[in-house]
Amino acid sequence: MDFQTLRLTAKPNQYLVAPAGFCAQAEPHRIAPDFGLEPAALRRRFRDLALAQPRVVQVDADDGRLLDTYVQRSALLGFPDTISAQFLAAGAARSSIAIYSRSRYGYSDLGVNKARIDAWLRDLAATCPV
Repeated sequence: MDFQTLRLTAKPNQYLVAPAGFCAQAEPHRIAPDFGLEPAALRRRFRDLALAQPRVVQVDADDGRLLDTYVQRSALLGFPDTISAQFLAAGAARSSIAIYSRSRYGYSDLGVNKARIDAWLRDLAATCPV
């Protein structure tokens, strides 16, 4: 996945968080916060948080681009949602994150992708220096 060429669909079953201006062809639903950590350290914390969630597995890791992809399956029917996260330098000893969470099937997700990522960002912020 490439955040630079990402184009959102008309479906409401996706949620994009990114720094302002990071995605050339998509407007994020939420502007990403900055964290008081180097990108690699933020990546490790995010990975720990993601893998601690129920039914989450990591399916890809691009170390050169600091880009990871996870799948979380729904509890009832096991429908997969894909979550991609890229970790970005945001100044000296600071970083930010771009996250794209989307459902593989269906039209509406009843706000699941947004709720997931907002909760993960809240939990991440609680463990990271600002």
